Amino acid sequence: MPLSRIGTVCAVLSMASACGGVPTTPSSPSSGTALTLSCSKPTLLAGDIVVCIARAASVNVSTAAVWASSDASIATSEGIGIFVGKSEGQATLTATYDGNSASAKLTVNLEDVLRATASSDQGPFRVGATASMWLQGFYGVASAESGRLTLVIADQDGATLSTSEPLTVPRGGDRYLLKATFALPPGTTRVCRTGVLQIGSTTLTVVPDASLAPCIAVMP
Repeated sequence: MPLSRIGTVCAVLSMASACGGVPTTPSSPSSGTALTLSCSKPTLLAGDIVVCIARAASVNVSTAAVWASSDASIATSEGIGIFVGKSEGQATLTATYDGNSASAKLTVNLEDVLRATASSDQGPFRVGATASMWLQGFYGVASAESGRLTLVIADQDGATLSTSEPLTVPRGGDRYLLKATFALPPGTTRVCRTGVLQIGSTTLTVVPDASLAPCIAVMP
């Protein structure tokens, strides 16, 4: 079964569309055409992404432009106009194409945060079978030098069936992808996923919204 609800590229392309069009292979605007740059947001949390679109003569040239951040410790370039917030501060995002450059300022804020942006699962989800569930999103750690990130799978009564391999994450922010594989014991009628980030004595949890299928029914 394909990971139908997961994939950073798909999520990013959806955001790019909202920002003014999915990056496409550009035609060739005339040499020296002025470059313009638009980004999906000027401020974001560490761990989250921003999508920028570069245009020359109204042509989307994001896939052909060279992208850079003035400070990779604050925001890093993933190419084609995608940047990830890493720590608190301000960075200048720059696209260069056909000898021209355009820039935009980005402010990154760091706080303790855990968000879910995509999910997937692989069955069969029936008693006695083995299944897997994934959770994708981003985190931020501001109040300690590190945190511990896990995916918890629970049944309809809230009893834990499985957890992912604990992931130690450093201060700052980034994206995550967690997976838990588990057997479905007798009496299980539903399984639900929750992301958990432990930062010192603070526990942050995130339950995917309805569009990300937080729970799945289990057949007898």
